[in-house]
Amino acid sequence: MSAAALIALPLALLLPSPAPAQFAVARTVRAAPPRLGLFGRFRQKRAVEAAPQIEVGAEIPNVDVEIVPRTMLDDEPEEDVEVRPIGDALGPGKTILVGMPGAFTPTCTDAHLPGYMNRAAQFAQVGVGNIGVVTTNDRFVNEAWTKALEACTGKPSTLDMYSDGDGDLVKALGLVDDMGFGLGLRSKRFALVVEDGVVAHVATDPGMDEMRETSAEKILRVVTPAPDYSGIESEVDPAVLAVAGALAAAALAYFAQNPPA
Repeated sequence: MSAAALIALPLALLLPSPAPAQFAVARTVRAAPPRLGLFGRFRQKRAVEAAPQIEVGAEIPNVDVEIVPRTMLDDEPEEDVEVRPIGDALGPGKTILVGMPGAFTPTCTDAHLPGYMNRAAQFAQVGVGNIGVVTTNDRFVNEAWTKALEACTGKPSTLDMYSDGDGDLVKALGLVDDMGFGLGLRSKRFALVVEDGVVAHVATDPGMDEMRETSAEKILRVVTPAPDYSGIESEVDPAVLAVAGALAAAALAYFAQNPPA
């Protein structure tokens, strides 16, 4: 027996023999999923089917929202939950509907919602009958969020809170986005001035963090009537205006002939 055979024989005894054909196990080779990297799948945004963004002059869509009670009991029956069309919830006259991406998110909590809470009286002084805030959070989260801010500010909120849990309203308004990062479908940051059910002003801000066009300060300037100066001229004596005009003309003529050194 050759040396090669002497080496191969023990190896053959140690290695397992192939299984008989009737006991062979079929293996399915599956393609490995694409590697998205750390948190990669949370960064991906999905396209959201929604109506075109609402424009000035359009009627507010007749979509139901859940009204967040100002005081909620844990054992409140489900059938007692109030659901109303957004137009009815806002009410008649000049109103404001503010959309925020989410309860307890930094910009909404630190600046956006407190801005409207703190200026509610100023809005009322310029004729705004109601301010409603809508998010895609459920009513329990929205109520807890409002109570947390009330505890921080030390005064109760006079704003109406609406829950659009399925996003039906913000989709109908065309003001919905998939924020990515695991946040999913959210309302865009927006502010609508609505007069008797018709949109009079549309303001939006991109993303989760930016808040410029939709801030309470900016919208307060939008709804504040411009000063009326139409009656001022009629209250001035025409003789006084004539004297003032003559003095101005004389001054201009003097400086034309005697320019300053």
